[in-house]
Amino acid sequence: MKNIRIISFFISLLILVSCEEEEYVDYTPVDELSDVSWIISLQKFTQNPFNIEEDSFMSFFDLSVGASSHQWIIEDGNAFLNEGFKKGDSLPLFINSEAGLTTTDVKAHVIFRKSGVNKVRLLNKFPEPVSYKSSAGTLNSKKEGNFWVIDTTFTFDVFANLKPAFKILQNNVEVLSITEDQLTSIKNEASWPTVEVEAGATLTFIDQTTTGRANGRNWAIPSGIPASSNLDTVTVKFFKLGTYNAGVFKALRATPYPTASVEKTIPLKINVIPSSQPFKINGAIKEDANEKISFQVTGEIVPFTDQEDKFVVHVKNTAAGFDQTIPVLKASVNTTDATYIDLTLSEKIYNSDVVTVAYNGGEIESTDTRQLASFPATNVQMYIGGNILKSNSWSGYEIGLDGDLARAFSGPNGAFWVGAPLNGSADTPIWSRTTEKAYEGNASMKFNVDGITKTYQLHTFGLGTIDMIPAGTYKISFMVYLEAGNTMEKFWTWGGEVPELAPEAWNLDGLPRGQWVKIEHIVTLSEINSKKKVTLVINPPSNPNSSTGQQTMYFDNFSFVEVEVRS
Repeated sequence: MKNIRIISFFISLLILVSCEEEEYVDYTPVDELSDVSWIISLQKFTQNPFNIEEDSFMSFFDLSVGASSHQWIIEDGNAFLNEGFKKGDSLPLFINSEAGLTTTDVKAHVIFRKSGVNKVRLLNKFPEPVSYKSSAGTLNSKKEGNFWVIDTTFTFDVFANLKPAFKILQNNVEVLSITEDQLTSIKNEASWPTVEVEAGATLTFIDQTTTGRANGRNWAIPSGIPASSNLDTVTVKFFKLGTYNAGVFKALRATPYPTASVEKTIPLKINVIPSSQPFKINGAIKEDANEKISFQVTGEIVPFTDQEDKFVVHVKNTAAGFDQTIPVLKASVNTTDATYIDLTLSEKIYNSDVVTVAYNGGEIESTDTRQLASFPATNVQMYIGGNILKSNSWSGYEIGLDGDLARAFSGPNGAFWVGAPLNGSADTPIWSRTTEKAYEGNASMKFNVDGITKTYQLHTFGLGTIDMIPAGTYKISFMVYLEAGNTMEKFWTWGGEVPELAPEAWNLDGLPRGQWVKIEHIVTLSEINSKKKVTLVINPPSNPNSSTGQQTMYFDNFSFVEVEVRS
C-alpha cells in the first residue's frame, strides 16, 4: 500500500468557511497513489459545528487519491446545489434537481431542508487498503469483494427555522391566538381586533412557540407594565387611557445552539378605558433605605402638587419618649413607576420608630380621572438593613469541614466545636452540620437527641475574628425549625464571652412545629473586634418536658441587624 500525507499547507488552501464566496479551485488527484482524506466547510468559532440551521448548506470535498469509485449520498428531503452561488443568494434557486440523492462529483454542496438528525455519507472504494487518521482515532478500510471500502457518515443536527406562536388571555378567556404558520404585519392593523381593558386591569401573554427549539423570547409591549419581558407567560397591566397597538413578540434561540431570532407583530389593539373599581391604596406602606415612604395605588397617577398637608404621618418611639406628628415635606408621583406615591418627611425617622400614615382625601387623581380614596392611619414597614455577619459564613452554616466527633463539622476554619459530653456517634451525632434542611442556602445546624438529660453545648469564636461587630444596638435572630414531636421550651446563648447575649432565653414554647420560624432579641453591644465566643446551650432545667422523646431542631441564619436608636 502506498500512503501519502496531505501536508498542512495544502489543507489550508482548501479549508472552507460557510457563507463565504463559494468559488472553489478544482482538484485533480495524483494517479497511481491510494490515500483517503476529506474536508468539510464547518463554521468557525461555534460550540458545535455539526449543529446547523435549516436551509443552510455545507460543502464537502473528497481529497482521496486513487479511489476506484466514490459517492456522496444524502437523505430524502435534502438536496445538492449547483455551483455559482454567493453570499446572500437564495440557495433553493441553486438546487440541482437532476442529482437526486447521490453524486460522484469530488465536491458536493448540500442544502439541509429537513430538521432533526441528518446524515451525509461518503462511500469510497479502493484497489488496496487505506486508512484515515483523525482525532477520534484511525478508520481502516474493510475488504468487500475486490475492493477496500471506506464508508463514512457525517451526522448533523439541523435546527428548524423559528416560527413564533403565542396567545393572549383576558380573565382566562382567549382574546387572540396566533399559530406558527400565521404571518402578521403592521400593514394590516386596520383589520386587527380590539380588546377593551379597564385601567389597572391585565392581559396575559403566553409563548406557544414549539418549532425551531427556541430557548428564549422577548415581549415588547410599550403601553403596558412591564413594557418588556423575557418570561414564558407574562401578566401585563394597562393604565394610560387610549387605544394602542399591543406590540411585538420575538422568539429567540441562543447558544449553545445556532443563534436565531424571529419577530412577529402582535395583531391586537388594546383600548384602555376608565376603571369601574375604586382608586385606592394597594398593599403595604414601606420605608426605603433613604427614609422615603412609598405606597402603591390601583392606577397610574396624574402628577400633582400641594397635597402634602393631606397626609398625616405619626411617629412614636416609647423607649425615647417620642410621640409626634411629623409634617410631610414633599408628596409626589414616583419617577419610575407612576402607580406609587412617595412621601419625604421634614424630620429624620428611625427603624425603631412605630410610624403610621393616613390620607384625608384631596386632589390626587388617576390617569383615568378617578379620585384617590382616603385611608386611615396605617402602619409603615420600616426599612431594616441586612445581616452584618458575612453571608455564607459560620452564621449560615454554609461552609463545612471534616473533623472528628468532637466537632460539629462546620467552618470556616473549624469555627464550631462541641463541648462535653462528646458528640454522640458517627451515625447519630448530637450536633451536626446538615443539608437535610435549610432556611436559606444549602445547610443548617442540626441538634438531635433522644431526651434532654444533660447539658449540650455548641461553641464558636466567630465574633471578632470572622465578623467584626461595631458598637450599637442590634436585633439578633435565629431561624429555627422544630420537628413534629419536639417538646423543647428554651435554649440559651451564653459562655461569658458576650454577656449581652445571655440574659434572656430564646423561647420556643408555643412555636409551630414543622416550619421555619424567626426568633429574636434586641441587644446593645460594645464594639467586638477581638476573639469572642458565642455558645448555644440546651439543658434540662430549661426543658423540663423534654427529658424523653426525640428532640430534633435545626438552626440557620444567625443574624445581627442594626437597630437605629432614637436619642
